[in-house]
Amino acid sequence: MKKVLVAGATGYLGRYAVQEFKNRGYQVRALVRNPEKFTKPGPYFAPVIDNLVDEVVFADATKPETLAGICDGVDVVFSSLGMIKPDFVHTVFDVDYQGNMNILAEALKSGVKKFVYVSVYDAHRMMNIPNVQAHEKFVKELQAAKIESVIIRPNGYYSEIGQFVARARRGFMFWIGDGFVRSNPIHGADLAEVCADAVDGDAKEVEVGGPEVFTYYEMVDLACEIAGTKPVMLPLPFWLADGLVAAVGIFNKEVHDVALFATTLSKMDIVSPRYGTRRLRDFFNECRALVD
Repeated sequence: MKKVLVAGATGYLGRYAVQEFKNRGYQVRALVRNPEKFTKPGPYFAPVIDNLVDEVVFADATKPETLAGICDGVDVVFSSLGMIKPDFVHTVFDVDYQGNMNILAEALKSGVKKFVYVSVYDAHRMMNIPNVQAHEKFVKELQAAKIESVIIRPNGYYSEIGQFVARARRGFMFWIGDGFVRSNPIHGADLAEVCADAVDGDAKEVEVGGPEVFTYYEMVDLACEIAGTKPVMLPLPFWLADGLVAAVGIFNKEVHDVALFATTLSKMDIVSPRYGTRRLRDFFNECRALVD
C-alpha cells in the first residue's frame, strides 16, 4: 500500500486530496500546522479529515526543525501548501516558496519517489504578482531536484467565489472592469481527482479547470438568481481599482498583494482544459444554505 504525505491538508483542496487519496487505498499522513482546523470542517463544504488520515504530523513548514522525518516511509508527497490571505507574520515567500522547499528537502532525504505540487495556471502571464512569483520559484527548484515531479496548474477554485451568494443576499455585488473576462473554476473534489491521477501519470505538468466556462458577470448573475435578490451592482473601472491597489500598497504590502492578484485576473481570460462533473449552479445552491 502506498503512503502519501499531504501538505496543506486543512486547506480547501488539501482536504479533498486527503479524501481522494484515502478513497484510492493510500495510507495518508497529513501535515497540519493548526490542530484546531484538523478537527473542523473546511471552507465551503470541504470535508473534516481527522477521521480520514492514518497519521497526522503537527508541524510548521516554515520551521524546518519541526519537519524532521515527516517523509520517512512516504512514497508520494502532495503539496497544496500556500497562503491564501495575509497572516501579517509570514510572507508568501516564507510559505509558498520556503515552506515547500523545507518539505522538498525532507522528501529528498527520505527517498520519496514523486512530488506533486499545485501551482497556478498561466503563471507566466501573472509574474507581477508576488504569490505567483513564489509558486514559480519553487516550481523551478522542484523541477531541478533529483525527484520525479508533476505540477498541477488549476485556474481557480469554487471556494474563491463561494461568497458570491452571500454578497447577493446582502444586497450588493461588485467586480472590476466590464465583467466579461472568462474562466472555468473547478470544484475541490474534481481537482483532487486530477491530482491523484497525476501520481500514476507521465505528465510533468497538468493544466486543469472546471467543466463550465463563465464570464465574471455570468457568475454574478447566477449567484443573484440563486440568492433570489436583485442587489445593487458596483462595477469598478480598472483605473480606479488600480489606484486603490497602489494606495493600499503604501500602507500594507500583504493586503496589496492579495488585491493585485484580483485586479490582474480581472483583466484576462483564464480558461484551461475542462474537467469534472460538479456544476457551479449546484455549488451555489449549497452556498445559499449557509446564508438562509
